[in-house]
Amino acid sequence: MPPVMSGPRPVGWMSYGACREADPELFFPITAAGPATQQVEAAKAICRPCAVRANCLSYAQAARAEGIWGGTTLEERLAAQSRGARLRAAMARERNSQGQPFAPGRTAQ
Repeated sequence: MPPVMSGPRPVGWMSYGACREADPELFFPITAAGPATQQVEAAKAICRPCAVRANCLSYAQAARAEGIWGGTTLEERLAAQSRGARLRAAMARERNSQGQPFAPGRTAQ
């Protein structure tokens, strides 16, 4: 993975990534389908045991980064965010139907 610059050095957690010794091109397949499926799986295999995988995934979600980050493709991250938004909306509707005031960001109990 190419370093993400935050000033003159890469973001701190990146220096601990399992991918630091891998070919950066591996993490940026042209597509996530067809022949590139093997490339995607190879990148994800490097991510699986990574000590900073959660940091990497959080970064990718916030930045909407292309490529494999935190063991996921951009498409997988977008789908997960969409599912989360639908779940939050359903929970809000349920609270409202029970006479509870709407509270954005509040989780179910």
